[in-house]
Amino acid sequence: MKLVSIIIPCYNQGKYLKMSLDSCLSQSYPHWECIIINDGSNDDTEEIAFSYLNKDERFKYKAQPNKGLSAARNLGISIAKGDFIQLLDADDLIEQDKLAKTIAQYHYLRDHNRIIIYSSMRYFESQAPAKLKVLGRNNFIGHVELKLEDSPASQKELVQFRNPFVISAPLYPANLFKEIGLFDESLTALEDWDLHIRCLKSGYLFHHHAEADTRTLIRLHDNSMMRNQHLMDTNFSIVNAKHQLKPIEAPAVKQSLFVRFFKKIMNRLKP
Repeated sequence: MKLVSIIIPCYNQGKYLKMSLDSCLSQSYPHWECIIINDGSNDDTEEIAFSYLNKDERFKYKAQPNKGLSAARNLGISIAKGDFIQLLDADDLIEQDKLAKTIAQYHYLRDHNRIIIYSSMRYFESQAPAKLKVLGRNNFIGHVELKLEDSPASQKELVQFRNPFVISAPLYPANLFKEIGLFDESLTALEDWDLHIRCLKSGYLFHHHAEADTRTLIRLHDNSMMRNQHLMDTNFSIVNAKHQLKPIEAPAVKQSLFVRFFKKIMNRLKP
C-alpha cells in the first residue's frame, strides 16, 4: 500500500486542531502518517498534538519558531516518508474516503504519470460544521473542475487568472516537490497559487475527481487569511510579477461600460 503523508501546519489554531486530527483518524485508508508542524504557537497546540501522539503512532510532531505557513509546510514535506502528500490546514477537514478513493483513481489513471488529482470542496461556517456551503463569504467560489481532457494550454490559461482549487483538495505525488521545488517562503499568502502555476509550467495536468465522502471542507471564520485584503493584495502583486500573469479587468471598468450602455438605452427611450 502507498503511504500518504498528511501535513498539518498549526499556528495558534489549537481550538480547531482536534477536529482536523479526528478527520485523519476517520480515514478509511489506514496507511498514512500525519505530521503536525507547530509553527511557534503560544496556545495549546503542543498539548493537543501530544495527546494524539499518545493515541496513535501514525501521528508525528515537529516544532519550529514562527516562520509562516509556507515554511511550516516545507518542513513537513522535507521529513515526510509518503508516496503522496496531503496538505491540510489546522482549521480544515477531509472526508473519510478522500485518501482511499483518490489513490484508487491514481491507480486507474496510472498510464498518466504527470497528473495531480484533486477532490471537490465545500465551505462551512466555524459555528455550524454540519451545514456545508458551495459559496464562501462574499460569494467567493474557490473551485474549478479541470479534467485531463482539458488541454495544457487551456489549463494554463485558467491559472493565469485564478487558483483553480484549495491547497487541501489535491493528493500530490511526493516526487512533484523534488522536481518543481517547495513552497515559496517569500509569499505569506497565495503560495498555493504560485505552486500550481509552477506545476503546469513543469508539464503536470490537473484532474478533478468527485466521489462520495472525498471532499475537503474549508472552515470560514473571521481570522482566516482570506479576510485580510491587504495581505492578499500584496501577495497577488508578488505572484503577478513572478509569473507575469494576465491583467484582470478592474470592476470599475466593467461598471463604467455598464453605465454607458444603460445611459445609451435610456437616451433611446426619451420622447
